[in-house]
Amino acid sequence: MIRRLVVTYLAITMFGLALLAIPLGLTFAHREKDRLLFGVERDADTMSALVEDSLEAGTPLPTDQIVRYARQNEAHVTVVDDRGIALADTDQIASHPDDSKDPEIQIALKGKLATGTRYSVPLHTSVVYAAVPVTAAEGVLGAVRITYGTATIDDRVRRMWEQIVLLCVGVLVVVALVGFALARSITRPIRRLQLATDRLATGDLSARVAEVDAAGVPSELRNLASTFNRMADRLTRVLDAQERFVADASHQLRTPLTALRLRLENLVSDENARDRTALDAAGAEVARMSQIIDGLLLLARDDASGTECAPVDVAEIARDRVEVWQDAVAEKNVTLVGELPDVARASAIPGAVEQLVDNLVDNALAVSPPGSCIVVRVERRASGVALHVIDEGPGLDASSRERAFERFWRGPHAAPGGSGLGLAIVRRLAVASHGTAELEPGPSGGLDVIVVLPAAPDDPLA
Repeated sequence: MIRRLVVTYLAITMFGLALLAIPLGLTFAHREKDRLLFGVERDADTMSALVEDSLEAGTPLPTDQIVRYARQNEAHVTVVDDRGIALADTDQIASHPDDSKDPEIQIALKGKLATGTRYSVPLHTSVVYAAVPVTAAEGVLGAVRITYGTATIDDRVRRMWEQIVLLCVGVLVVVALVGFALARSITRPIRRLQLATDRLATGDLSARVAEVDAAGVPSELRNLASTFNRMADRLTRVLDAQERFVADASHQLRTPLTALRLRLENLVSDENARDRTALDAAGAEVARMSQIIDGLLLLARDDASGTECAPVDVAEIARDRVEVWQDAVAEKNVTLVGELPDVARASAIPGAVEQLVDNLVDNALAVSPPGSCIVVRVERRASGVALHVIDEGPGLDASSRERAFERFWRGPHAAPGGSGLGLAIVRRLAVASHGTAELEPGPSGGLDVIVVLPAAPDDPLA
């Protein structure tokens, strides 16, 4: 933003300088040329008066004064008679009949003043000229022409343009420095707000914007900072309330459910055959309710916490969890296979990989038909570690795979009694570990759940 403000200041300044400097330079150039032309014309009139007596009396011209003037002013003076024949020429004191062909001399011999600018072939440059008639009572006696090269005046105009350019550059440098300082003072509150926002986004709930009412801060930014602080205060209160709810719910919900389950188990020992079905159904409902509460509490704790990631060996954890699940999958006549490397280090929040494997295997087991196989595969990649759990169940279509990570969503082939929180927990744990979770069709028609975790800092492939 500072760069944009400085560029804006410079663009406005350049536009203003262009509006001022260009007309100023053009005006100066025209004025210098007009002043030169006026001076040449004045000198031509003076020279005409000087040679008038000589031409009228037929006496020699005062060539020494003519030559001295030409040398002092770096001018070219030509004096012709009434026939246009040169009587004096500061380049060569001789007769130049060709001078009569010059149009300004012809105009002067007709008794008129001729001034202007033209290109001189002998001098290879532009010249300013003034040709005036030498008149007496009997008429035009001749003409005097003074030509003055424009190189000097062009140099003067060029130096003037250089000075204007240097002045503009100096102004731009000053504007850039002042604009940079001004832009920093304007954006300083915004930078403070950005830093506070970044801290709040990373879980620092104590982040606030200081000096809300500081002098020199625009009222809009003061209002924005005040609104941010109020938002941070409210967010802190909400998250504190959520954490208190998680803590209270963990105690208030688990305790009665555990007591209810124990009472049902005690009833099973004294039951008769007629009540066994009802008690089994009640126990299943209590177990399902416990599972739902556990999932909700896990999601609530994970949403509210700012747990930092740590290096873990995904392959070792997956190997342990596969061994733990062997008995459970064997009861359903399903095979659980682990395709695991020796080591696969990733970065994850503590306990996340265990919950990922347990939830994914549990979901896969719920949809796997007898005789099928569940594969837990861990792959090392340059970007991290990929955890695959592949089943041979009915799978999901593309639209169902997009919704599968929503909380409480259950697929069309889901077994009764599920909570619909398993994949939601998987994605939340993956995101909390700065990873990703996605669903792909399995090679045998089931699902391939892929969780990619970032590589650990000490991993050789990272």
